[in-house]
Amino acid sequence: MIMKTLTPNTRHRILATDLDIEILAKAKKGEYTDNELKAMDPDRKKKYFTVTGDKYHVSQEIKDCIEFKRHNLLKDNFENGFDLILCRNVVIYFTEEAKDQLYANFFKALKPGGILFVGATEAILNFRKLGYTSFQPFFYQKPLA
Repeated sequence: MIMKTLTPNTRHRILATDLDIEILAKAKKGEYTDNELKAMDPDRKKKYFTVTGDKYHVSQEIKDCIEFKRHNLLKDNFENGFDLILCRNVVIYFTEEAKDQLYANFFKALKPGGILFVGATEAILNFRKLGYTSFQPFFYQKPLA
């Protein structure tokens, strides 16, 4: 929704992954309660959602930008060429060795200049060793060259 607002004439592709197929099915449905959207800007809610009863349904325009896919971060191959990877509240469950492997896989999956954003409790302490630069808390960038 933010990308549609900022760059309305650009075709966006979002790959949304999870290991849990039930979570993926819920996300793909695009149905939310008012409480789940309480922090959303009212204008954005009005623009991108329709209301049926007590449920909000995300517009097809937004759904068409998103591909939902089951993916095991520790076992499955990664696509590449990403501008941005958001991985929040996931790696807190992994060992340090698994985290390093995951961050290395993210690094390979990013385009030069691409950004990895992690959760507040998931700061990458050895980001330089993995090849990243850090420009904001919890934002790590793959160098351009």
